[in-house]
Amino acid sequence: MTVDPPSLPQQPVSPAFLPVAMPVEWDPGAPNASEGSEDGPGQRPLTPERRLLCMIVRQLTEELLRSTGLESDQDPGRRATSHVRQVAMYVCHVAYSMPMGEVAEAFGRDRSTVGHACRMVEDRRDDRAYDTFVAIVERMASAVHLLAGRRI
Repeated sequence: MTVDPPSLPQQPVSPAFLPVAMPVEWDPGAPNASEGSEDGPGQRPLTPERRLLCMIVRQLTEELLRSTGLESDQDPGRRATSHVRQVAMYVCHVAYSMPMGEVAEAFGRDRSTVGHACRMVEDRRDDRAYDTFVAIVERMASAVHLLAGRRI
């Protein structure tokens, strides 16, 4: 016996009507939770799973940026690469509440580079289309984290 899947509405969904994703909080009671300052000596080590999570966010950001047409395929140089990385770093820091030092380690960059990336993305969020794009990346990153489970 076969069961037909339920039919879905054929109307496109506007990003303005998508629900806002709740930020994912790291468990402060976890054994490796950092103590003291955000990136101080008590900083927990970056696990391979969290590094992988950051790389997935980076890949999602790149694919979404290409599909939206906000970044042209004809300029695949340093600017496009750094822009993707900035958005991915911002999303990892904001959506996953990862300390900047941890995000920096995951991306192979310095903590100050993550701070710069976060400031650049925040400054550009005044543009409605850009803000919508970043919000979509945040929601997708939260979904990835939920699918991976809270083990990461």
